[in-house]
Amino acid sequence: MFFVLVLGAEGISRSSAIGADSNKVNDAATSVFEILDCKSKIDYSNEEGVTIASVRGDIDFQNVCFSYPLRPSIQIFKDLSLSVPSGKVVVFIRTKK
Repeated sequence: MFFVLVLGAEGISRSSAIGADSNKVNDAATSVFEILDCKSKIDYSNEEGVTIASVRGDIDFQNVCFSYPLRPSIQIFKDLSLSVPSGKVVVFIRTKK
């Protein structure tokens, strides 16, 4: 009888821990669907406005430093300089030193 009570108490404690996590999952899913359901400010089906036939330009980054706000001590880019000529594709792979 005591063993049954212990198992029952353990099951109840585990289910209460899962309940808190399921609430977090539910809130996160609701947040994601709210973002997906937002109406875009850009109406792609609207033909009004200026349409640029072709755009050409070079991309040039010089001495870029970047770290995420939540992890400011870890720098992602330190003095990154990169030039991408118009019409070219560049793959950038960061390697650890």
